[in-house]
Amino acid sequence: MKFTEILEKFRALGGVADNVELRHGQIGRGIFPIHPNLPIKIKAPAHLLASPSWLYLDRDNHIRVNKMLGLDPAFISFYEDYQKFFGWSNGGLEELSTHHNALRGLSKTLKQHLLLFGWIKSDFDSKTINDHMNDYFVSRQIGIENESKLMPMLELINHSPTGMQYIIKDGVHVEGIFETEVLTCYRKNFDAFHFFRNYHFATGTSTALSCNVKIEVPDIGTINISRFDSTFDIKDGVIKSKITKNNSEINISFLDLVSDGKITSPRKEFADRMHEFNLPAHTSNEIFDGLIIHNRIALEDMIVECKLSSNRIAKELEYIAVKQLQLLK
Repeated sequence: MKFTEILEKFRALGGVADNVELRHGQIGRGIFPIHPNLPIKIKAPAHLLASPSWLYLDRDNHIRVNKMLGLDPAFISFYEDYQKFFGWSNGGLEELSTHHNALRGLSKTLKQHLLLFGWIKSDFDSKTINDHMNDYFVSRQIGIENESKLMPMLELINHSPTGMQYIIKDGVHVEGIFETEVLTCYRKNFDAFHFFRNYHFATGTSTALSCNVKIEVPDIGTINISRFDSTFDIKDGVIKSKITKNNSEINISFLDLVSDGKITSPRKEFADRMHEFNLPAHTSNEIFDGLIIHNRIALEDMIVECKLSSNRIAKELEYIAVKQLQLLK
């Protein structure tokens, strides 16, 4: 199937795809303007955003839409063709399998480093095709009103830290003028290790989270810092880590060490929130200084280990660690 044919189906269902084509560029397959320097627009209306829960694999490992849900047959035909010719069945499984095999091939020491920076032990286990499909969905979904949605056509756009932001209104759309490739920013304020775990490629970011660490504080107890940045509270429209206390343990879901996207500096926010647990400001500052040093050492050790490896993923992890180290310095 040609890309122009799937675009016709997309438009017939209410999608918008103006002045765009699919071709290969410097970073692989992506969306480009047909006429550079003229506006492009791609919009997937709300009714064309698929929920991962609608989808399953058939005997030939193609993605299918559950017909028992009573969805529009025209949508089902479009979405299954889209995944067959331009999505999952067009190299998606192979890419994920190759990536995972490389991940499993990392040294034991590098795997230990990754556990510090947000991976879990099961990440290194063997995976079924359904596991790979779920990973595929994670790397392509967008959060809309507390739901995860897949966005056909828009997910073909590649990432850049300086790329356009998605506009979420009556669906998802991207529009603007691009001299060359159309690029979006998948996640603006996101730790680079977490980004790599989700999207499987290295990029620079302006956020650095603390690695997993436990800190014993006299007369206070234990401060447990994790990297669960999907666990948070929202106060006055600002996302904050979730902090709970269980007996003598203070549990912090994640801790920003550097973040350009926040009005309050991470250091001050940490001190303010620890004040709630009777931690003096000078002690909070000492702990924060110690965390900076601890994370620098962890990153430096990781870089040394990466340099010893010929694994492709090790080279990407080295790039991330160097960028994170620069942020902390």
